[in-house]
Amino acid sequence: MDFLNKINPLNHVDSETYVRTWQYLFANLLQGFLAHFIAAVFLVLSGWFIVGRRNLPAAAAFFAVTLFFTFAAPLFQLTGLIK
Repeated sequence: MDFLNKINPLNHVDSETYVRTWQYLFANLLQGFLAHFIAAVFLVLSGWFIVGRRNLPAAAAFFAVTLFFTFAAPLFQLTGLIK
């Protein structure tokens, strides 16, 4: 249990700073050009793994990341996690 207390971020920063940091990261990472670029890269990687490498689990993982970057920002905006 001592290990979990050492890696708990709330032992090192207050909860408001922790929440603000994650909201800032999600708001900047999941919106705009960067989100579209990351989604496009992972979609290309997904296609390459399914066609070129014939590795369905890796292709599915890259496609899941693509879906996350595509639909996470509107979902988080709808729930009020990001503004």
